[in-house]
Amino acid sequence: MSEKTVWPMIPLGNLLKQVRRPVSVKKDAIYREIGIRSHCKGIFHKPETTGEKIGEKRVFWIEPDCLVLNIVFAWEQAVAMTSNTEAGMIASHRFPMYCSRNGKLLPEYAWRYFTTPRGKYDLNVASPGGAGRNKTLGQEEFKQLKIPVPPLEYQRKAVSVLSTADQAIASLEKLISAKRTLKKGLAQQLLTGLRRLPGFSKPWGMQRLGNLVTLHFSGIDKKTHADEVPVRLCNYTDVFYNDRITSDMSFMQATASKSEIENFSLKQWDVIITKDSETPDDIGKPAVVMQDMSGVVCGYHLAILRPMAVDGSFLAQLLRLTRTRYELYRIANGVTRFGLGQSSLRHLDLSVPDQSEQTCIAAVLGTADREIALLEKKHAALRELKKGLMQKLLTGSVNQKAEVDSGL
Repeated sequence: MSEKTVWPMIPLGNLLKQVRRPVSVKKDAIYREIGIRSHCKGIFHKPETTGEKIGEKRVFWIEPDCLVLNIVFAWEQAVAMTSNTEAGMIASHRFPMYCSRNGKLLPEYAWRYFTTPRGKYDLNVASPGGAGRNKTLGQEEFKQLKIPVPPLEYQRKAVSVLSTADQAIASLEKLISAKRTLKKGLAQQLLTGLRRLPGFSKPWGMQRLGNLVTLHFSGIDKKTHADEVPVRLCNYTDVFYNDRITSDMSFMQATASKSEIENFSLKQWDVIITKDSETPDDIGKPAVVMQDMSGVVCGYHLAILRPMAVDGSFLAQLLRLTRTRYELYRIANGVTRFGLGQSSLRHLDLSVPDQSEQTCIAAVLGTADREIALLEKKHAALRELKKGLMQKLLTGSVNQKAEVDSGL
């Protein structure tokens, strides 16, 4: 049977030492300071400045491969690792750096530990005071923090595994970003007629939205009434955060009258838009319904655009186009809260091809969307995998021999 090992809890002051190499600031020299984002978002580089602007502020040269914290926001996990990228840059006294004192704790392992929920708790303990800028990391409190310390070989393997996970996540994020940019450019060309698909040459025409769809403004709220029929409610956030509405989504429970169910039940290819918002930028965000949904109704602050002479998927893509978004922004009324009226929506002019071309354009752009969605699903799975790995590798109570023998 494998042996369970509990790692020793050792004060950080016995494991790490602060690195301080003061900068002799020259008024006419150029310097670049670093900052650290909260919530483990890493280091950022501030614009270049002069020694004259730095003035009497105490600053220190950045040393690579060190644990670094922002003492003002350490409680929000403003913690990172320095690298050769920051060579020649500087940081104020509010960004202490630490290297290993005796080779028993890797600074990167310590950084990984402080990105966990337990690490965040410890940073809060070492940051006395109220919220915000008064909750400052205490140097002595930090040194007294006890963290679980596994053997050095295990630390190296854990750091390697988590670094590999980070690289995979970063590569996928770059790919998703590139795919989004590609799709946006493709949509800009296909939805404006600048690029035509093979086999289509008929000119596009201007149509008012009211000639393409029937409008249904919902007034069904989230309340439950004893004299009404139980339904599932497609609400504002379901539309705001999704491009597609599918039957496997988790809808909230509500009630509606029989007439409301008849008018506002979701049908395949309906386009639901946000008709009200606190900001005009969020007006008219569309989501297309992918199948008939018995028992699912459209909720308050939303409108159903039910296609009569337009492809629903094409219309949803067209409503996401930048110039269409601008038109929706322009016709929205309100000062502190904005809304779309039925009349202004009906009179919205859109340039559209015939329906056969609409369907083909929607298919091309839909394929791009599904590819991006699959990559985003993989990205979410990788992040969950990394989260599980961190919990497993950094908690301080694992099957040490089995983990090391298996290469973690």
